[in-house]
Amino acid sequence: MNINRFFATLGLLLGATFCSNAQNYTLQIGNITWVGGPGGYNPFSATAYPNTVNFTITKNVYGSSVTYSVMAGTSATSGNYTRQMASGANRLNYQIYTTSAMTYVLQAPNVATANNAISGTSSATKGTVIPLSFLFYVTPSQVVAAGTYTDTVVVGIYNAFNSTSPMTSKSITITTVVAASAALSIVPTGSAFSTSTSQTLAFGTLATGQVLGCDLLVKRNTSATVTFDSANHGVMKAIPTPDTDQIPYTFVANGTTFNLASAANLLLPAGVSTTGTRLPINVTIGNISAAGAGNYQDQVTITVTAP
Repeated sequence: MNINRFFATLGLLLGATFCSNAQNYTLQIGNITWVGGPGGYNPFSATAYPNTVNFTITKNVYGSSVTYSVMAGTSATSGNYTRQMASGANRLNYQIYTTSAMTYVLQAPNVATANNAISGTSSATKGTVIPLSFLFYVTPSQVVAAGTYTDTVVVGIYNAFNSTSPMTSKSITITTVVAASAALSIVPTGSAFSTSTSQTLAFGTLATGQVLGCDLLVKRNTSATVTFDSANHGVMKAIPTPDTDQIPYTFVANGTTFNLASAANLLLPAGVSTTGTRLPINVTIGNISAAGAGNYQDQVTITVTAP
């Protein structure tokens, strides 16, 4: 009888110890949405926006020196720690780091070292809320199609970085909205995309039929509209003081002649252009016989917009 009572008590103690370890902490974390420039992620901006993600864990037991290691699993999209968000077949790279220094990637056991976890020890009372954070980083200048990109990652609390299973875990959704975006560069004929956004076509001494040109390059991640707007409505006028004399010219962009008497539009179809769609521009001087001597000029403003 005494032996039976002894073994019954021992089984109860073992069961109580297991439940306590499994519930040392609870996790409070929500889904994550990237926050950066206005309108969403701009693939043509080199500005970085590291996002600090704040969350909490709550101590669920009495006792001092209770350890914890908060860790995160692989990307559901990529299946590994080269994390990616997906929008259909398109991919956007991102990463989760343990701190703002972005030195160590937040990982999970069997791969993680101590540096890949957010670890600590709490001697506080039961019910104490512990604020923690990690860094969510989307690499700038990724030219990807416009859309909403998502991924899921499991975040868990472990007893230590090399524990076999979490005390508790939660699957969170990570979202980034990539804005419809476009960027332009106006360069000498044949040149590559650059920061240049203006060119001067200097004809020198004018003659009927003279031709000069340059290239317009348009990067985009969707469809885009290119607008050409002439200050003088498609003619050159005398400077610095315009008079009634004017010189006509023909404006051709990407093989199409545009009447610049009013603003003219060129539509680019949906697509992703990482180096810039090249649109050659040519200006041909018209009949100058009716114009008096002097310096003549027009300014054409080119604007690229994405819907």
